[in-house]
Amino acid sequence: MKKLWMLMIYMMVFPVCIMAQQQTEYNKRGDEAMERLDYDDARLFYGEGMPYCDMYSIRKLTTIWITSEAMRTSMYNLMNRCLSCLNVKATENDTTAISLLIRYYTEGIGTARSAEMMTYWTEQLEEINKPVVKPDESPEMTPPPVRHPITYFAGYTFSVLSPAGITIGAAGKRLGGYLRFKTNLSFQAYEGSFTGISPTNIPEGTFLKPVFLPEGKTIEKKSNFYTVTGGLVVRYKPFNFSIGLGYWQRDVMYKYAEIDDIENETGNYFWYKHADASYKGIAADVDVTMQFGKFYVSAGCNLLNYVGENNKLKLIPDLNAGVGIFF
Repeated sequence: MKKLWMLMIYMMVFPVCIMAQQQTEYNKRGDEAMERLDYDDARLFYGEGMPYCDMYSIRKLTTIWITSEAMRTSMYNLMNRCLSCLNVKATENDTTAISLLIRYYTEGIGTARSAEMMTYWTEQLEEINKPVVKPDESPEMTPPPVRHPITYFAGYTFSVLSPAGITIGAAGKRLGGYLRFKTNLSFQAYEGSFTGISPTNIPEGTFLKPVFLPEGKTIEKKSNFYTVTGGLVVRYKPFNFSIGLGYWQRDVMYKYAEIDDIENETGNYFWYKHADASYKGIAADVDVTMQFGKFYVSAGCNLLNYVGENNKLKLIPDLNAGVGIFF
């Protein structure tokens, strides 16, 4: 029984061995013919490998086609069979077959030249040759930078000289900016200005007399006052520190009445600016803000610079405070 099984196995393996020997034999004879430069015999021997799509035979037949132009007429059918084998192997991601296909379509071996097919198989070869990155070998991804959203704020600001004001601004994680406007809510228009004179010393011929308040001791007057500043905000939660520069102006005006000396009658009333008591200059802000959730309170000081008598620089401190909200 054992001998019978061995005989059956031998009978199954023997044809395969013979076939392999034959395949080796036709390639060997084809190589001998190539050494003799007998391309016609080499073509016949290598052609025996086509039923098996023997890649060695296909490469050798391709060499004969490229080397000997005289053999090409007799090789069209054979090279067309090579092309079919290469297409089959290429679909199995055989890179050698794909490389040969690229050359076949580039040079027109066994088929017409086709730039489209050459490009297609070139892209397929590049895709196959891409390195495969395993999940545990994936390159370490650099986390995207953390973006800190811009925070906007707005609030009410007041000071000794200007009881009404507004502050707006924006800030990131550490730095920001602000803009501030303050006023005493007086916007009195005036006709003109006097320089070098006082309301109690009006030159003759002006036909204007100061208007006193009902008690008769104080001249009726008004002043327009405002500041505009802006600058830098530095954040160290819960505190924000700000410093800035800007412009300030104060216009002092007195009320006058037009007097008719002949008729001794009072005519129209006018407001005139008293230039000697009016100033303008540079304003500097220094503030600190404390944040409570979305709300804040602030305190600080304005330093108002102006040129006084004898062209001397003078400073007026103006304390301020405020409340507001972040959004």
